[in-house]
Amino acid sequence: MSEIKPATGFVGYFDILGYTQIMLNNNIHKTAQFVSDTLMNIPRDMIASLRSPYLAVRPLEVAPESSERDDWSQILDKVSWIIFSDSILISLPFDPALPEHDLVQHYLAFSIVCASLMNRCFTAGFPLRGAIAVGEFFIEDRCFAGRPIINAYYTTQQLEFAGCVLDEGANSLISEWRKHLVKKGERNLLDKLDQTTILYLVPLKENVDERHRTINWVMLDTPGFLPIAGDIRELTTRAFLMHNKIAVPSVQWKINNTEMFIRHVLTNLRRDEAQQ
Repeated sequence: MSEIKPATGFVGYFDILGYTQIMLNNNIHKTAQFVSDTLMNIPRDMIASLRSPYLAVRPLEVAPESSERDDWSQILDKVSWIIFSDSILISLPFDPALPEHDLVQHYLAFSIVCASLMNRCFTAGFPLRGAIAVGEFFIEDRCFAGRPIINAYYTTQQLEFAGCVLDEGANSLISEWRKHLVKKGERNLLDKLDQTTILYLVPLKENVDERHRTINWVMLDTPGFLPIAGDIRELTTRAFLMHNKIAVPSVQWKINNTEMFIRHVLTNLRRDEAQQ
């Protein structure tokens, strides 16, 4: 038997809000069709659209050189997906010995993939909740193990909105990298890092709110990403009710929470950009 070699990297776990209702309220042929058309095609289509180099918010910035573009594409090639029932598991391994700049690039790629996944699924009527963790894990075919997977799963189950948070370990790591970028004066990379997340008082089960670093899936300025725009209440309600889902009281609560998060991102990130 070959030796099992765990990897170190980022793990993202997501589940679809309202998936049970989709199964119960549609016949199997219709369910299979739109689940297949959406969930099975999103990874391929999304990665293809993200292969363009990641651009900073400033439109006049010079695009990355071809070597940086190649590095970005190679990182995206390492992203792995497992889709099972209403759950999606994404992973991106990295070498902890890499220079910090390269490690930050891995995080940028992974966070943008997660944000794009949430954005596209939301628009398609499959709102997601999820969490990102970091550490050692093992994934082979559809078998997987590791503390970051468990941490991401349990963190996800506590969320009461369509959103994705960094667990304690991932948040600590990103916070440490951010401090180093500030000290080094690497403003360009720092701007990119800060665009991917926003601090938010996240609604959890049992009417508890906790401050988390939360993935910005609303208005990233990156190729292949369509910002959420228009009547936010209508867009959010539509996402939660598509595919014959019903807004029972528990769902209505998640709709309200998700709408408030979207408004928070649109208000505060735009204000931050205006002040730069």
